[in-house]
Amino acid sequence: MLKEICGSYGVDKSVNFEVKTMTKRFSLALLTLFALCLLGVAQTVTVDVVDQSTVKCPVRLSGKIDLTESEADGEDRTSYVNHISATNLSNVPIVAMISFNQIGNSLGLLVGENNQLDAFFAHDLEIAPGQTYTHEHQDNGVFSTPVSKEAVRVAPAASSQVVFVQFADGSTCGDRNDGGVISLMDTRADVLLALKNLDDASKKGEGEFLKALAVKSKDRTKNAESVLDSIRDRQKKKGTSYTIDYTRNMLAVAASR
Repeated sequence: MLKEICGSYGVDKSVNFEVKTMTKRFSLALLTLFALCLLGVAQTVTVDVVDQSTVKCPVRLSGKIDLTESEADGEDRTSYVNHISATNLSNVPIVAMISFNQIGNSLGLLVGENNQLDAFFAHDLEIAPGQTYTHEHQDNGVFSTPVSKEAVRVAPAASSQVVFVQFADGSTCGDRNDGGVISLMDTRADVLLALKNLDDASKKGEGEFLKALAVKSKDRTKNAESVLDSIRDRQKKKGTSYTIDYTRNMLAVAASR
């Protein structure tokens, strides 16, 4: 906890703080965080994302995490903004990718999360050969953790690793049996079935299309229903005729896979 660490040294300028006694595992980010805790200031540090992939995929992961940490009422409070990038090193477009990210603050591991990209229904979401795709999320909330007196501060860190990649030619690499991959495939199947139902309804007229679009099925996965919600939003903003063409284009892209 920052106040107790600071208190153990005090804020008197006469403190003889010898940097040489610090071990190499304390990065510049941690030293900066420690210095500002002496002043009672919350600190934002930028941490490089380390690619820790173990599967052999032609994808390079990189990026940065902006991590803000402070302490109040005996709790460590951390928020972060992630900018995680994937570069396609192959000669074939990537149509799906799942990566697993781990982010740690000065108390250790903070969160582990999956990032998912699926371009099965949209060519413009593909990662072309040589292209870098960046997943950015500005608001991940605030994580609060009680701080014990025995807490040992470490250097904030971030890593990412490839779980699964699918290419436009149908080839894949990674773990097809991973839960995230199974979920992605289930979502695809649900969306594909819903799109076919919408297409069938559209052939009977715009009214039937709207009725079909309004149906929310409990049998769909949560992610599939989110895709249908986005289609409903398009219909409200751009009209029924546009949305019918849009759903047919999604089906055409899926048929090309």
